[in-house]
Amino acid sequence: MQAAGSAPSSTDRALELAFELTSVVPLAAFALLHLATYGRALFGVTEIGARAAISGWILGLEAFGLWVPLGFHTLFGYFVWRRRRQSESSPTDGRAWLALHRLSGAVLVLFLADHFVRFRLPIVMGDRYPAESVVALARELSTTIAGFPLLAAWHALGTLALSFHLGYGLMRIADRRARPELKQRMRLVCAGVGVGTLTVVRLAAG
Repeated sequence: MQAAGSAPSSTDRALELAFELTSVVPLAAFALLHLATYGRALFGVTEIGARAAISGWILGLEAFGLWVPLGFHTLFGYFVWRRRRQSESSPTDGRAWLALHRLSGAVLVLFLADHFVRFRLPIVMGDRYPAESVVALARELSTTIAGFPLLAAWHALGTLALSFHLGYGLMRIADRRARPELKQRMRLVCAGVGVGTLTVVRLAAG
């Protein structure tokens, strides 16, 4: 890691790039996949996927394309935060947004872990077919605890955390890497990613 005020080394730059890509790429893939799934469910499709056991290559693709990168991003995030805190001076008016971004990351970790246990693990273990996921989601969202739709509220909070973490993360990357004349345009596009993800997912999931 470089000292405060010094130029980042090639190793630091590579780790920064890996840190960014292991968040943006898998989260964008996760969001797009679920947007497509919920979008079809919005138009009355009740089964998406096969009524057969999940194949090994899909499990491998999911593990190394989603969970391993997100695991690296989560574990390495603390060290990146320490380095950035020493080498960058955040504007006072941006600290609240950064704190919210980190908080959304913590919520997102819990949401993805819960999502995996509730919906993906039964498929991996052979207790449920992929085609039954939409029905299982609808059942979860309509369940109440002591008269309150706590699971639906948790799902709403998780999708909000996903939207904000992905959208604001993309804006941060745009700020650091884009040409100055494109920054504002990229901010608008990246903000649209977050707002669009939340809106479509919540409308489709009910």
